[in-house]
Amino acid sequence: MDGIVAMVALSNPTYTEAASFAARNTSDLTDRIDSKTFRQVRNLRVVQDGGRVVLHGFSESYYVKQLATHAALDLMPGVAVENRIDVTR
Repeated sequence: MDGIVAMVALSNPTYTEAASFAARNTSDLTDRIDSKTFRQVRNLRVVQDGGRVVLHGFSESYYVKQLATHAALDLMPGVAVENRIDVTR
């Protein structure tokens, strides 16, 4: 199932949430995802694209992919997260 994109979009972020989002460092989010997924996302890359976050990498399970999404949403509530992590076995 290559190419599956999971998109979680919450309501439009407010100005405060957008400012908070811009202030956050992608390395903090990368560290958070690594911690929550027990480093099971290979080649993890987090990209800020406008008012959203895009996750890239490879995982061996959909569960780990879901953990990555929730780690991002926990750290940045109200920000759209697009999870492009590919699940490969």
